[in-house]
Amino acid sequence: MLKRAFAILSLVFKMAIVILIGFGISMGVSLSIIESTRFPSEDELKSLDNISNAMSRDEARAVSLSRHSIVQVLSANKKSVGFSKMSGTYIAHQDKFYILTAAHGIMGECDDLVIANTKDALYECIRYIIIDKWTDYAIIEVEEVLDRIPVKLSAAIPSNREWKEKAAVLSEVFYTGYPNSLGPLTFRGAVAGLSPANYIYLHSYAWPGSSGAGVFSTDGHLIGIVIALNVGLTGAGYDVLEDLVIITPLFMIDWETAYQIMEESSLAGDTGE
Repeated sequence: MLKRAFAILSLVFKMAIVILIGFGISMGVSLSIIESTRFPSEDELKSLDNISNAMSRDEARAVSLSRHSIVQVLSANKKSVGFSKMSGTYIAHQDKFYILTAAHGIMGECDDLVIANTKDALYECIRYIIIDKWTDYAIIEVEEVLDRIPVKLSAAIPSNREWKEKAAVLSEVFYTGYPNSLGPLTFRGAVAGLSPANYIYLHSYAWPGSSGAGVFSTDGHLIGIVIALNVGLTGAGYDVLEDLVIITPLFMIDWETAYQIMEESSLAGDTGE
C-alpha cells in the first residue's frame, strides 16, 4: 500500500514538473512574441549599439569603437562671442583620459573648453598636451567621460609596416562625428589617395562640426583625424566638395613628445605648440 502511495506521489510530481516546464516554454514563447512585435523605445533606436547586422564582425567592431568613443568638443574664447563645435575621440593612456581632435577649432585656453557626450553632460579640460595648428591635431587631457568607452591608445595606432595597408587606395574606413552639430552620425568611406604632404583623402562625407572626428580602419585601428573638406574652383566660383574629406594621419603626430608630456604630472599646467 505504501509503495503504491509513493508511486502515485512520484507520478503526480513528474506531471507537475512537465506542466511547469510546459508553462515555462509557453510563457517564454509568449514573451518572445510580445518582444518581437513591440515597437522599440527611443533609447533603443538611438543607442550607440544599434548597428546594422549586415556588417561583418570586424566592421561592426570598428563602428562600435567609433561610436562609443565619440564626443563633442566645445571651445570658446573670452575675447569673442560664441564658440566652436568639433568632434573628438575619447582615448586612454596609463589610467588617464584624453581627447584627440583637430587643432583649428580650439579658440582659447583649457578653461574655455568642455567636452559633451550624447546626454549633454559636460566634462572639463584638465590641460592641453599638444595643440599643433600647423599639422592640425590636438591632444587634450580631460575628466573621465561617462557613457563613453575610451580607445586604448597603445592598441589603437597602427605599427610602422601596417601604414602601407591603412593608406592603400580604396581601403574602407568608418568615422562618427557631429556634422552641422547633428549626431552623433556614423559614416563609411574609402581612402582615395594622399596629398603631397601625406594627408589622406577620403571619399566619404563631412561638414563643419565633423572636424576632429577619429577615423577607424575596418580592423579597428585609429588611423586619422578629420580636419577639412576639399574646395574647388568652378565656373560659378569656389565650391565645397563635401564628399572629399581630408584627414591628418596619426603617423604625422609627434607621439614622442606627446607621451613625454602625458606621462608628466598634470599639475605641471597647460602645454601647447
